[in-house]
Amino acid sequence: MLSETLSSSILLLAVLVTLGTAIPYPGTHSGSSHRPQLEHERRAPSNSTVASNSTVASNSTRINPFSTPDVLAGKTFDYVIVGGGTAGLVLASRLSKNASNRVAVIEAGKDGGEVMHDHILPPAQAYLNSLSTPTSEYDWQYQTTAQRGLNGRQVFWPRGKVLGGSSAVNHLYMVQQSKIEQDTWADLVGTDDWAWDTLYPYMKKSENYSAPLHIDQTKMVVDENVHGKKGPIHYSYPGYSYPSLDSWIDTLGYLGVESRDPGGGNSYGSFFATSSIDPKGWKRSYAKNGYLDPVADRPHLVVLTGHRATKINFSGTTATSVSFSSNANGTTYTVSAKKEVILCAGAIGTPQLLLVSGVGPRSQLEQLQIPVVMDLPGVGQHLRDHLSGTLTFDVTDRLAVTADLLQRNATFAAQQMTMWQMWDPNSLYNAPDNAVAYVNLTTLFGPENADTFISQLKVNLSTAVAGYSQDDSVRKGYEAAYDSELKDIYPSAIGQAQLSLINTGSGNYHITHPNDRAGAFGNTTLTLGLQAALQHPLSRGSITINSTSIFSSPIIDPGYLTHPGDIQVLREAFKYARKVSQTPPLSNLIVGELAPGVGSVSSADEWEDWIRKFTTTAYHPSSTCSMLPLPYGGVVDNSLRVYNLIGLRIVDASIIPISMSAHPTAPLQGIAEKASELILNTAALAGGSEASSPRTRSAATTSSRLNRDNASKFSGGTSFMITGQDRTFSVLVGSMITAFVLTFFL
Repeated sequence: MLSETLSSSILLLAVLVTLGTAIPYPGTHSGSSHRPQLEHERRAPSNSTVASNSTVASNSTRINPFSTPDVLAGKTFDYVIVGGGTAGLVLASRLSKNASNRVAVIEAGKDGGEVMHDHILPPAQAYLNSLSTPTSEYDWQYQTTAQRGLNGRQVFWPRGKVLGGSSAVNHLYMVQQSKIEQDTWADLVGTDDWAWDTLYPYMKKSENYSAPLHIDQTKMVVDENVHGKKGPIHYSYPGYSYPSLDSWIDTLGYLGVESRDPGGGNSYGSFFATSSIDPKGWKRSYAKNGYLDPVADRPHLVVLTGHRATKINFSGTTATSVSFSSNANGTTYTVSAKKEVILCAGAIGTPQLLLVSGVGPRSQLEQLQIPVVMDLPGVGQHLRDHLSGTLTFDVTDRLAVTADLLQRNATFAAQQMTMWQMWDPNSLYNAPDNAVAYVNLTTLFGPENADTFISQLKVNLSTAVAGYSQDDSVRKGYEAAYDSELKDIYPSAIGQAQLSLINTGSGNYHITHPNDRAGAFGNTTLTLGLQAALQHPLSRGSITINSTSIFSSPIIDPGYLTHPGDIQVLREAFKYARKVSQTPPLSNLIVGELAPGVGSVSSADEWEDWIRKFTTTAYHPSSTCSMLPLPYGGVVDNSLRVYNLIGLRIVDASIIPISMSAHPTAPLQGIAEKASELILNTAALAGGSEASSPRTRSAATTSSRLNRDNASKFSGGTSFMITGQDRTFSVLVGSMITAFVLTFFL
């Protein structure tokens, strides 16, 4: 009898041990025209979803979003998501797929219904009649501090303040990062969980790819195998192709820049970027209509608009609830989180909310008499942004059509809008810019000069980072990021500058001068632009606060051109853009350069002076809550959990630890898809729900290239913290095994 008991006990113990090692550790992961659409058909996808799911709803008329605070006030949800933007709505959709998960979303902006058909859905309106202006209620109206590197200029920083966030107002480019860049991220944080091969499936999961209509005339290279086909966000191409686009691939090819499909980690060279356009109707595809609208009737998902999260509330070091209000003088309400609070407020909003909640550099918090919940020096640091400018060219009498016609001829614009409403692929309103080239350092500088430039950057690395922070850990993070980028990215084929062919008006003029709809060069001149944008800036900035109120504007200092290397790269990028304009067949379309003008700007000093006067943001801020080891100023670990706090995660552009030659929407949607699985797997280990995917794998088996190659830099590799449910689960399994051992063997 005793032997049978011992045998059974040993067998049960073996099963328990097997289960304990087999359960994955949380946070790891192994051309044609269309007929006009009838009004009831336009709404069919959303309405059909509502009808098919109406049986699970307690109230068949209930549908998101809501604008009255009582839907959240005083209630408890499993997950409270702050920010209904590019990443937040991905999480809302994925986390609420299981009806047992109650999910709340707090969005400061409106739902966008009033401006949906006139501004959001027509793709070219992002360029021609944008919601992102300094006076728009659909924009956060951020301004930077006076920038020393830009001759004291302040820069308007557009960010979408509407359901869907910046995915509702951006320029629709869906350009993913390169494999080299993503693997550099993985090296930097010491885990393959963030390598390209791990993240790529999540980016494909969000993608619904459609092939272009104009392959032959533009000579674009297409590889459909590298794209996702079943995701909620459409990746496609404009129905209308501007005549100038036919020259793009041949012109860059003449200069030795190869063309490729940028999918699958190859986003360099020349290509036509996919745009977030649904080819059924040529409408913008974005976080709201892609992720939220199909699930808007879920009774366990509640989206509140027009209210801003004012504070994260903690019990000790556990995030327990979020306070929110409609305005600075309004009533403050609270919604509780049973499992997690997830911040998706963006590279500006997330660090600001952390700071007013007592999470950030102790010295900054104490100066404002904010009680310190957790001293994290990296909050708001590491800020970086792509800086850009545009050369403008006269193409009058060489081209019959650019979008200048839409800005200057009201009758023509009305006709084109009617065509768009009738699903006509030839409407100019369905045609955003999409011809790009990501040009590497060797192409910009020449081989020998590029090597010399990189060597100088490496020699001056420590000196360059010394002035960016007084905190030792943050400086270490700067140095580690610099070292990784200079070693892996700068010498590679990856683009250091993005060149874009601009057909949508007089360069950036309509953005920097929003009240002058006629453009810079009168009512008769047709223009093309060549934009150049710095992709891997070495300059760093910060987000700080000078008020305890979330409704006060944060202090945004991107530190443009504070690192001397950046202006050198930009100078060569603009010189190369001019060279492109002078190369056939594109040069055959150009009458002359209008701005800055060959006679006005040609020497190195003249270029640098022009850059400081006229460059502006490319709208891609990131890295203010970087995923880095804690001793290097990191804010989140490799599972996106805020260090030393329980129940608090960040999923937005603030966590990206390096610069990328990409437009952030596509990477962010992949990051959010991955994050949803990390979150659900954490809950599964705590007994909260099923794990979401068989792709997960144990972190114990993950090979850390950081530990292999960069052991000295990170002192053998800084491990990420185990917190919350993860520690609870580990202790539970250990206790059960110990109990069986004591019972049957002692």
